[in-house]
Amino acid sequence: MITIEEALRIAINVHEGQKDLDGKPVILHPLAVGLAGRNRQEIIGGFLHDVVEDSDLTVDDLLRKGVDEDIVDALRLLTHEKGSDYSTYIQRIIDSGNCLAQTIKLNDLKHNLWRGRAGGHMKQVTKHEKALAMFVAAGLYKDNE
Repeated sequence: MITIEEALRIAINVHEGQKDLDGKPVILHPLAVGLAGRNRQEIIGGFLHDVVEDSDLTVDDLLRKGVDEDIVDALRLLTHEKGSDYSTYIQRIIDSGNCLAQTIKLNDLKHNLWRGRAGGHMKQVTKHEKALAMFVAAGLYKDNE
């Protein structure tokens, strides 16, 4: 069983030197998503939610590093494959019934909306607003949360 600190080290190593659209260190995003978590699994999953997308690490590598299977199952759902339709990806998370993946994705969307608006990236904001609306329509999120 991986510790929060070990998961944070993995995220820091993977995202080292990466910059976001605004030139800020990418690690600030997974930190925000992880810190929005309410329990160990949500925190670790938040820290690691972009690791497979943004590195050569696989979910099998994460299992070998001691990441719990339930967290890895959520990370499998949260990994958006390049070239796949974003709405289909979001719907897959919604339909999965995986509460951990759904919670981490909601934390991710909320942070992405905040940083997108702050940076003036309206195309990204629109994409994330539509995704959040899908969670609302599914009854998994209330707009005032």
